Amino acid sequence: MLTKKELGHRLRMARFEKGLTLKDVAKLSGMSATHISEVERGKTSPTIGALQRITGALDENPAHFVREENLPRVLFTRSADVRTIYNTDTTGRPGEFRVLSSGLPGGMSQIFDRSFPPGSVVDWPPRIGEMVVVCTGGSSRVTFGDETCLVREGDTIQFRMDDGFTMETIGDEPVTGYAIFASPGLYST
Repeated sequence: MLTKKELGHRLRMARFEKGLTLKDVAKLSGMSATHISEVERGKTSPTIGALQRITGALDENPAHFVREENLPRVLFTRSADVRTIYNTDTTGRPGEFRVLSSGLPGGMSQIFDRSFPPGSVVDWPPRIGEMVVVCTGGSSRVTFGDETCLVREGDTIQFRMDDGFTMETIGDEPVTGYAIFASPGLYST
């Protein structure tokens, strides 16, 4: 049976994936942010009407949030199942990632590997979540607003992605590494 807590978690994750605040959903649904927060934290169950208003604000079908399903607790990814995804940074520059873990349904973490050729400058837009990067080769400069870190082979850097960041390779070697990504919105494969 679906619990209040699980329903609230699903609604909260959907809100994060849409990049909406509680105030945004309150405005779109005509409900109070306090009540929506209580639903998201599993403190109260929404009425059918309230659920319809919240999911309408999220542009989702209410059935998506209340269906009972047993989500897996373990995800094993075989090397043959590793997938490559493509996206673009804020300048429209394409990027290629190998997704080493698809991420548990309803989960919030994944691991990728990536290689950046010499001379790369990559701007990443803001996103809710954190990233841990382990540099396995080369050197890069990573900038978060006014703060810059020099990351070399063997170094690890962990940061919040709320304000976005810029990464540029330094020297004649490609920069290689692993990125552990934790966010309510996983990358799909």
